[in-house]
Amino acid sequence: MILHLSKILHLAYRNLFRNKRRTLFAIFIAASGYAAMAIALGYYGFSIYGLQEMTIRNGFGGSGGTGHLQIKDNRSLESQEKYTLEFGLTDYQNMVKTIKNQPEVDYVLPRIEFGGLVTTGDKSFPFIGYGVESLHEAALRGGLSDINPKLQLGEEIKPLENNKYGIILGRKLANALGVKIGDPLMLYGATVQGAVNAIDVELVGVMSTGLNETDKYYLLTHIDLVQKLVNTDKISLISVMFKNRDSLEHKVSKIQNILASAKGQDNNNKTIGVITWETLAEYYTAAKDLFNMIFSFMGIIILTIVLLSCWNIMNMTTMERIREIGTLRAIGLKNSNITFIFLLEAFLISIIGLVIGIIAQVILSNIINALTIEMPPVPGMNQGYALQVYTFSPYHVFIAVAVVLAITLSSLSAFFIIRKLTIVESLEHA
Repeated sequence: MILHLSKILHLAYRNLFRNKRRTLFAIFIAASGYAAMAIALGYYGFSIYGLQEMTIRNGFGGSGGTGHLQIKDNRSLESQEKYTLEFGLTDYQNMVKTIKNQPEVDYVLPRIEFGGLVTTGDKSFPFIGYGVESLHEAALRGGLSDINPKLQLGEEIKPLENNKYGIILGRKLANALGVKIGDPLMLYGATVQGAVNAIDVELVGVMSTGLNETDKYYLLTHIDLVQKLVNTDKISLISVMFKNRDSLEHKVSKIQNILASAKGQDNNNKTIGVITWETLAEYYTAAKDLFNMIFSFMGIIILTIVLLSCWNIMNMTTMERIREIGTLRAIGLKNSNITFIFLLEAFLISIIGLVIGIIAQVILSNIINALTIEMPPVPGMNQGYALQVYTFSPYHVFIAVAVVLAITLSSLSAFFIIRKLTIVESLEHA
């Protein structure tokens, strides 16, 4: 006998209410399993996004965010400079102007990296310094307030705008020098010719980069001041920020073509390289790989628990309904039809549980986001971050499908039990 699909579906639906406690428990497992994995992966998704934005807008080594791409001399990727700014970019103003004219570009950030000594006269400490254009650097780092309103990194750079001889020091370096805002200091650095030069500066700000070790050596100031100190018109690199990250590969390719058509080479005929933020993001790549491993392992465990729990429930249900199964076989139903009824029951349970799980996950995610729980800093850093989770992401679709499949397939235990028993054994089962 072959039942019509609608009749099988009707039987499966009615069977859900024959043992309400069993059905509710299975629905609870489906709902809690989905909600747990969805919240965990919502946290994973936001954490990965946060790491991306931190890399692009602030960086993890004090040099500032990578931007969406960087333009620099290819030799700097392969070897160390023998003298200050050996691999620096010349005639960078024309390059910056050309890139700024592109409609998809938000702003361009020329930077110069240098080192030397900072002194009060009584105390001297080495520093690793960066010359920047303060206005755009403030805008770059200020974008982090979108992922954590408590991060006001852009505000810490703004004091540079009002003092062309101003510098900002890392918190630990300022403490070591024993200086406060407004104190005069002196910078010593090597010029591109190898001589030693000095320049008087004023401390206009103290900030934390987020890394304890970096704060011991960090110094930030204007590009013009650094060029005056090292006696050059070169810069180290150019960072580019687009208005968004959509079609980033196409935008990078376009910038490469623009630079190639505009010469493609600097005055020393050395090829200029265009490097995307992901290529430069060693910390992000390592953290992402670690997150992938942790959350994949956790997801597999949760999904396995859901599968085994539902398998146990469906197995117990089948054993309780052996006589019913024997009756259905006696009136002519095939084993495949009976198994299909059990599969539909499990499928309906998974769908109901999924809907409840989605509602629970959305409510819990919004509660977590509203609480703005401050997480402790990761090892080596000195800034915490806000605990936030994505309510929806592409991962949630995968989780939903996985939960439905796991619970539906758990009912296959009925098929193996049915095959072992004859009709007579089924009808005589106590």
